[in-house]
Amino acid sequence: MVDSAEQSPSATWPDTLELTLDGIAQGGEAVGRWQERVVFAAGGIPGERVVVRLRERREAYARGEVVAVLVASPDRVEPRLPGASHMPWQHISLAAQQRFRRQILADQLAKFAGVAPELVEATAPASKPWEYRSSARLHCEGRRVGYYAADTRLIVELDHDPLLHPTLNQALAALRDALAGEPDDDQPLDITLRVSEAHGYCIAAMRGRGERRRLAERWRSLCPPLAGVVFTVPPPHTVPPVGVDTLVEELDDLTFLLRPTTFFQVNVAAATTLLNLIRTGLGDEASGRLLDLYCGAGTFTLPLARAAIQVVGVEEYPGAVADAERSAAVNRISNVRFVVGRAEAVLSSLEGDFDAIVLDPPRRGCHPQVRQALLERAPRRIVYVSCHPATLARDLHTLIGGGYTVERATPVDLFPQTPHVESVVVLVRS
Repeated sequence: MVDSAEQSPSATWPDTLELTLDGIAQGGEAVGRWQERVVFAAGGIPGERVVVRLRERREAYARGEVVAVLVASPDRVEPRLPGASHMPWQHISLAAQQRFRRQILADQLAKFAGVAPELVEATAPASKPWEYRSSARLHCEGRRVGYYAADTRLIVELDHDPLLHPTLNQALAALRDALAGEPDDDQPLDITLRVSEAHGYCIAAMRGRGERRRLAERWRSLCPPLAGVVFTVPPPHTVPPVGVDTLVEELDDLTFLLRPTTFFQVNVAAATTLLNLIRTGLGDEASGRLLDLYCGAGTFTLPLARAAIQVVGVEEYPGAVADAERSAAVNRISNVRFVVGRAEAVLSSLEGDFDAIVLDPPRRGCHPQVRQALLERAPRRIVYVSCHPATLARDLHTLIGGGYTVERATPVDLFPQTPHVESVVVLVRS
């Protein structure tokens, strides 16, 4: 082990080193410095003195894992599932996680978009720090089932995930039992599980080679809350489901009809928090004509339609739009219209003006054509729901340069025990 006092600034990286951590990076790693070079330390917390084993070395920085804590932060807590890469913040207290989310968002927006840190509000807290996930993607090989380890295709077997809704953990246990009764087959199998928080049952989608119907039937017999299993196969092939193929969920007193592979927010409480922030951000424009880009299954489109003159939703995945249209029909909402297509391909061709635009893009953020089209349409307000601070900052830089001002930015604790930073940013035309 090497301490910073023992080497010159030009020294090569050692295998392990001791340092004090003084910051937090966007990806969730704690940050320290060794010989004026940055070290990202997974498993650390700002304020700690730690020993780090390096796994990646570059000229200006290195990455590694904390292997010993010499001076612990008061924010350190006992992890529930040590070593689980899908919840790398489980060793940090919930209050500290919320502080770090705000800090990460404020740092990114200040550095890349020039947004004053005081415009970034405190993190909107999660209603539950555990058992909040209403969906899971599992991977199977033979009789092994679990998640992929971070940045690999290696399955880490899983008996129980403390982040999952209890019904999903029940389904996971039953799946392991069902696989134990199957012939040993190393063909990979992907399974998407989703629970209805409103009604307490779940459905699954299976994707993989081979005949899986017998496995699905056995799984259902072992798990009463598993109401159905669908099989995702490339068109034009179709395979009948085992049981039901639609999940019924409730949000904002509305009914949503969802197939298991359609994107929906990770839990209803989190979706409600986002929806309330969007409504507040829209202000008086909520009663006007709205555009909802990257609308998915209409998670925000349908609730917003109850106060608006009209809402147009744009989504590139036809299955999600089909679910949105089914949900609109069952709720008797007629002042919505959905357009299938990429936002960058259809935004400039939409007819009429919009008083406000809501957008919730994927991690990559908005296509340059979308940013340009937003400026050309010049709605009075834009409410941007983001899942990645860096791409958000890039997009805000363009919008601010085109005449918009950030009114406020609110980080949301959507995924406790992880460094994921969801946020809602309100922009007004200057």
